[in-house]
Amino acid sequence: MLKKPLYLAIDGGGSGCRVRLCDGDGEILGQGQAGPANTLLGLPEIFNEITKATCQALAQANLPGGIDALIGQLHAGAGLAGLSLTRERRKLAAFAHPFATFRAEADAYTACLGAHDGADGGIVITGTGSCGLAMVAGQVHTVSGWGFAISDQGSGAALGRAALRQALSEHDGILPASPLGARIMGYFQHQAEAIFLWAEAATPGDYAGFAPWVFDGAEGGDAGATTLLRQTAADIAQLIEALAAKGAPGIALAGGLSEPIRPWLPERVAPLLVAARHDPLHGALMLAQSGAQSEVESEEGA
Repeated sequence: MLKKPLYLAIDGGGSGCRVRLCDGDGEILGQGQAGPANTLLGLPEIFNEITKATCQALAQANLPGGIDALIGQLHAGAGLAGLSLTRERRKLAAFAHPFATFRAEADAYTACLGAHDGADGGIVITGTGSCGLAMVAGQVHTVSGWGFAISDQGSGAALGRAALRQALSEHDGILPASPLGARIMGYFQHQAEAIFLWAEAATPGDYAGFAPWVFDGAEGGDAGATTLLRQTAADIAQLIEALAAKGAPGIALAGGLSEPIRPWLPERVAPLLVAARHDPLHGALMLAQSGAQSEVESEEGA
């Protein structure tokens, strides 16, 4: 048995998951990363990815004992995409996790917790998906984040899908040709049907893979790519303003799209933005620590 408790922070998103292994002082002992950890992909699947990343972190830490035994002694906290849904929370509550203790919230919650170190504030996540969350006077407020099919505006997946739609419109002669459209059609051997068949099985992460192409196009002066980025920035600005209207004193940005899209954001939202104090894994670490403390208090009260 470990002499001192160890904490595992988990940040699970639509494109991948990251973990951070820390001691009681918050010192980082090891880190790892693996595949997507959105609960909508299935709990067995995402816990398989979480375990892969955890094994990497434990290997870096070089702790005595077998990895399987060590996992069972970790106090874990997780921010998981998809967990904003009541259905997913119920499934997770009934799932047999491998850790000593496990506390999980939606990824936006842990991102906000870390960004403001537990204080009031808001967060807009713009990664594969998108959503906004604010903590104000003990209340949690959310905006967007209802999935790729009907929501997630301003996300990498939405941007990638818009780029594919534009490429098809150019291919059909509806819109004038652009370098971005030509690049996308070239990827699919200039066959519109190939995009259709690809889309039948494509995940949000697959669509998000085309988002960097849009930035490349805009940097090269592609007018079509520039239009797509301006729309994405406008969508993100709406999320920022919605959180500010709910009373968030400052809003941080997180996610893979947050830095590259920042120069494209409207000037009017600049006064609403603040720098994050910590990353989402810090918020997950706070969850892990609170989960372990609750376990101790429960045992003492028994």
